[in-house]
Amino acid sequence: MGCLLAFILLSGCSTIQIAYNQADEVVYWWLDGYVDVTDKQKPFVKETLRQLHLWHRQSQLPEYVAFLQKVRALAPHDIQPEQACAIMQDVQNAFVSVVHHVEPESVQLIGQLQATQLHNIRKKYDKLNKTWREDYMDGSDDKRIRYRAKQLLSRLEDFYGNLDAPQKEIVRQWITKSSFTPSTSYEDRLRRQNDAIQTFTRIAHGGLSHAAAQAQLRGWLERSLHPPEEALQKYSQNLKQENCEGFARVHNSTTRTQRERLAENLLQYENTLQSLALKR
Repeated sequence: MGCLLAFILLSGCSTIQIAYNQADEVVYWWLDGYVDVTDKQKPFVKETLRQLHLWHRQSQLPEYVAFLQKVRALAPHDIQPEQACAIMQDVQNAFVSVVHHVEPESVQLIGQLQATQLHNIRKKYDKLNKTWREDYMDGSDDKRIRYRAKQLLSRLEDFYGNLDAPQKEIVRQWITKSSFTPSTSYEDRLRRQNDAIQTFTRIAHGGLSHAAAQAQLRGWLERSLHPPEEALQKYSQNLKQENCEGFARVHNSTTRTQRERLAENLLQYENTLQSLALKR
């Protein structure tokens, strides 16, 4: 649920409405796919997600609506990369807000994880990594660039409508000139996964106090968002800046009609989230 703003960028309004009303169940099955929740753990997990869903609907959805209104106000105008970066930071902040809210319950659940469940998380990571390597590491450089450009173009056209040839060239140049390096991104991916397993193991089997376990969880979240290694920090920052600049270039190339379509789409999302927030 903390990723709803990011989910908006990938889904239509009707999809969001259906998924959000079932979010506690959806998140439960997502979590179960990682750890294989036991019968003993299930009531606690279900109730935690039910309470989280209620809190999120009441307190977070109105903030998301305000965020979308702010973005919609920018739609008719050219934007600077700094404004694009601010939008991305708002999305990340929304995720962090949810993680912090559910921190006590997360620590309690992680503290109950068995060795077999920690192993299940590792197996899930391995499965996802296989798919990631197929998408981003296998094949030629040209194939990988075409794959990434196609994904990005699809997301942009969902909001702006069809882009013309010069606009598509901006997207292609954005991807082609990106400092994205599959091996480096994969290294960071493995770092975050290993850090998660080690942190969860310390919380589950390290005999920590609740306060110490919460500190471990917060440290893990901070390292997930901000790599401690200087080289990975620089790499991550470069990618973020390039994405901000790339999005600004695409937006600034759009026509009045395309910007009007963007504003209309954002308004539809606002209305959807407002209606969801009113439900109890």
